Amino acid sequence: MTRDITGHGLNEGFFPFISAFLVASISPFTPASANDALLSEEAFLDELPIVLSASRLPQSPANTPIATTVIDREMIVASGFTEIPDLLRLAPGFIVNYENGYNQAVGYHVLSDQYSRQMQVLVDGRSVYEPSLGGVSWTDLPLAIDDIERIEVMRGPNASSYGANAFTAIINIITRQAVLDRGLMLKSNIGSDGLTEGYMRYGGAHKNMDYRVTAAYRENNGFDDRYDDMQVRLITVRGDFQLDLDNTLMVQLGHNSGSKEDDDVFDELVPDHKKQTYSQFQQIRLTHTLTADQDVSVQFYHNQNKNINDFNSTPVAALGGTRLYFDERVTADRWDIEFQNILKPAKPLRLVWGAGARKDEVVGPTFFNTNRHVVNDSWRIFTNSEYYLTDKTLLNAGVVYEDSDTGGRNISPRASVNHHFHKNHTLRLSASRAYRDPFVFEESPDYRFPLPAPNNVLLFDAGNIDSERITAREIGYIGNFPRVHTSLDVRYFHEKLEKLISFDKATFSEGVDGTALFFNNLNSAQIKGVEVSASYRPGNGNRINISYTHQDIDSHDMGGNGNYADAGPENMLNALVIHDFKNGYSASAGFYYLSSMKELSTNDVRRAQYRTDIRLARTLSTARQNITLALVVQNLFDNDEETRLRNNIDRRAYGSISLSFK
Repeated sequence: MTRDITGHGLNEGFFPFISAFLVASISPFTPASANDALLSEEAFLDELPIVLSASRLPQSPANTPIATTVIDREMIVASGFTEIPDLLRLAPGFIVNYENGYNQAVGYHVLSDQYSRQMQVLVDGRSVYEPSLGGVSWTDLPLAIDDIERIEVMRGPNASSYGANAFTAIINIITRQAVLDRGLMLKSNIGSDGLTEGYMRYGGAHKNMDYRVTAAYRENNGFDDRYDDMQVRLITVRGDFQLDLDNTLMVQLGHNSGSKEDDDVFDELVPDHKKQTYSQFQQIRLTHTLTADQDVSVQFYHNQNKNINDFNSTPVAALGGTRLYFDERVTADRWDIEFQNILKPAKPLRLVWGAGARKDEVVGPTFFNTNRHVVNDSWRIFTNSEYYLTDKTLLNAGVVYEDSDTGGRNISPRASVNHHFHKNHTLRLSASRAYRDPFVFEESPDYRFPLPAPNNVLLFDAGNIDSERITAREIGYIGNFPRVHTSLDVRYFHEKLEKLISFDKATFSEGVDGTALFFNNLNSAQIKGVEVSASYRPGNGNRINISYTHQDIDSHDMGGNGNYADAGPENMLNALVIHDFKNGYSASAGFYYLSSMKELSTNDVRRAQYRTDIRLARTLSTARQNITLALVVQNLFDNDEETRLRNNIDRRAYGSISLSFK
């Protein structure tokens, strides 16, 4: 049994002012006919999402213990994005920037380097965080953007639900169930910068099984001034089995292989060369339903990421023109098994508990100076609960205990109180603590840059380092205004980050010249600010989503990675407008703004970034097929900036055709 905490709105004070402002701002998109002008409150409320990932318990956004943004299928299509990390531009507080033509870096509030190391990224509950060098290689994911149903973005630490690395934010990408994709779909995108993409998907059913097979090919020429072309092929398979009335089985498999051009704009020793990447996964989840509110599930998955990157350097003058051989091949495997049980032991109480174990194995002879596997074993036990103290006040509490080879033993708690002071208006107070365990290379590096003294570099293991730690507090407001089809989410956040890992320098022993580096817990930071997001949905295919973030970052920096306070912009703004012209015609526009911040891979501070995208589409439907034609222009006004990294996005355009046969 779920409780209804939605209903009528306030009639005086600040909230009607905000509602009137939003409606006035977007009135051109309101349907003209009297019948379409206003939807009922019930129709509006039916569109509000149920959040599945915040506490591992299905909850309304007003009941979650953490601020959560849902990027749904309609937004994914309307954005016109072809790269998965670009979709996170639609969430408040997220920064997306290019390292090169195929590597995009994603951060929440800050973006300190090209790796998304301080976020946990899940695909259907399966972590895709790479254990070797940390972070997520977005292009190497065996995942087609057309198979994504929604993305749940939890804005803040959530280790009590997902353990280590659920640090600054958690992203759960939820793919479409196989039953939703019956028939054949063919799609092609062709555009500037050599963009060529082809997708084929087929879904069907056999007895008690629904299945889907997706294959895709993607390539582009990257940036004009970089050696960064990309070709990627992927295939995924999903099967959903209804074993009987109480038992379901989900099986997924995927493979991704790519050929990519690689360069280094800062190091003349690294020539332009090609590398190969491979990734694969297998995932299985068995769910046994006990009652409508209770179930038991067991999940197992295996990920493998392989990067084949070896090359000969340019001639080294100090060695008489000799070319040095670099072998940066890395293979990383992750095995994970997890048990979960959702219970409702009493009417006002729901809880979930579970346990899991994980093994990471990494082989990288150059990075670890050994051909043997470097292993990180870990295990965890977690619980989260929601309890109604009164009809209007909900307590969420959770904790996880973890033990890992790299991070040691950590306890991460979280608690929140959600008070529904009106049926449609909720105040949330929450506090949490989370840790980011060192990835394998941070814990056990042994990398030697083979140049003659004094230019040789050694990155070595100086002993155990501690996990990074974050303590976060939040005051949030969630409001729904059904009569004007508007929802509002406002939060004040304060985050204290401690023991941040950075490079430290040491001196070689007497008589040896060069540079010695090791990882150390050197830096700390405090981030405080406000996030505001609003959604206006009058129905009939019209919609506006807008969010704004203002933040202040103070840091204490002792490492060599530049000023952490410059790693995030002071202001961020995004907006997505969707309009249905009827008769199959639709249009959408997205605007994305970041104020000045530190550029990736340098300590340069780049100026503010503006980007405007538009999409125009026409869908023709018959009883047996749909045809969609679309034109997308990204960075419409060609705003860019010359940087030392030479990652300047120009205006880009592509055409798309999609055919679906039922």
